[in-house]
This record gives sequence, structure tokens and C-alpha cells, in this order.
Amino acid sequence: MGVYEEQLNTFLVNVFNNILRLEEASLAKGEFRNLSITEMHVIEAVYESLEHNSNSMAEIANRLAVTASTLTTSVKTLEQKGYLLRTKMPADKRKVMVTPTPLSEKAYKKHKEFHRDLVSSVSKELSEEEMSALTQALSTLDNFFNQGGIAPESR
Repeated sequence: MGVYEEQLNTFLVNVFNNILRLEEASLAKGEFRNLSITEMHVIEAVYESLEHNSNSMAEIANRLAVTASTLTTSVKTLEQKGYLLRTKMPADKRKVMVTPTPLSEKAYKKHKEFHRDLVSSVSKELSEEEMSALTQALSTLDNFFNQGGIAPESR
């Protein structure tokens, strides 16, 4: 790896770990300390799925890029904690829909507030030009990872 690639690797790893650590700390000190960050991300995916009228277990698992059995385990735990409800569809008992509870709505809003505060804090540190460059670079990274994250010469 070249110098820039080494720096990029370090930045990606550090930023990912730091954001995860901040999210975990935010959950740990609040009223939702019984949630793991993974569980919070499942709740977040349920709300995102609802925005697209696609809140079946299969669609949520797809959104999270996890297996149905992995999601089932998380949803079952969240249901026991009072954050989610599972409902079998009368027309097709194999299809299970997931809906949030008022408790999960509070947790979701708090998590969104955390993200808004994080973005606001970062934005205050950057000039308009830096924000533009960062946004463009992150858009490129996002597209890269959404396409599988493998360089063309490695495919």
C-alpha cells in the first residue's frame, strides 16, 4: 500500500470505530441502556422499512444485509424488551411483519438526535469548501461500498 492508501485505511478504521464507540456510549448513558448498538440499528432499519411500506422480516433482513435467522434472533430479543412486535400475515402465515412500539419510537428519535448532533459537531469544524470536498469524497466511498466494495482489478 502507498502512503495515501495507508492513511485512508487508518482513517476508515478509526472513524468507523470512533463512531461506533460514541454510539455505544450514547446508548449506555441514556434511558435505553438495555439496547445494544446492533439492536438500535435493527430498530432503525424497521423505521426505514416502514418509510418504504416494506416492513416484513425478509425485507428488513435484506436492508441490514443479514440472514433471516440472524434478524429473527434480534427481533425476538427486541420484542421481549418491548421495542418491537411481530405479526404473521393472515393471508400468508409465512410472512411476518415487524412494527415498532412507542418505546422504540422514543429510542429511535433519541438515536436520530445523536446523529444530528454528531453531524452538527463535525460541520462546525469544517469550512464550506471542506464540507463540500468531504461530502463528495464520502459520496464516492458510499457508492463504492454499495457496489460491493471490491476494486475492479480484484474482481
